[in-house]
Amino acid sequence: MSALHMSAQKTINIFNYTSLNLINFLGAGDQSSPNCYPLITGGHHPVPVPPMGAVSYNGYYNSHLQNPPIDRWDVILSLNNGSVQPATSPVLMALGSATDWMFNKFLVEDPNGTPLPYSGETIGTSGCNLPIITHLQKSVARPYPFSDAFWFVSAGQTYFVIQ
Repeated sequence: MSALHMSAQKTINIFNYTSLNLINFLGAGDQSSPNCYPLITGGHHPVPVPPMGAVSYNGYYNSHLQNPPIDRWDVILSLNNGSVQPATSPVLMALGSATDWMFNKFLVEDPNGTPLPYSGETIGTSGCNLPIITHLQKSVARPYPFSDAFWFVSAGQTYFVIQ
């Protein structure tokens, strides 16, 4: 694989600085096209608590090699054209250069795996031309079991940080 092709794959870096298990459902798409097609989504097993509470995915292709792995991705090319692709599918390699990370629909669980109240939220953008949610903060109105969550892009990489 050429360096140019590899650099086309988008990277998301996830950091869990809580004492909770973090479960992610990541979404990516082409935000310059109507309905963000192609749209790619996938989830994975919990990102453990620190000190191992970090993972980076350098695109969708071979995401099963990371810990925790993402073994498959749901790919929607148009309204009636979708499929499930294994993380080893060359289709994912091609889509990596046409899409970028859009959102994370996440939840947190206690270390025993029990979901907690007010633990589910979406950060990033959940659709084309919608505002980007870059910060979630615990408050009386939103009693999250975490204090803050951040979504940002720096140097061409996407970051999701929860603390």
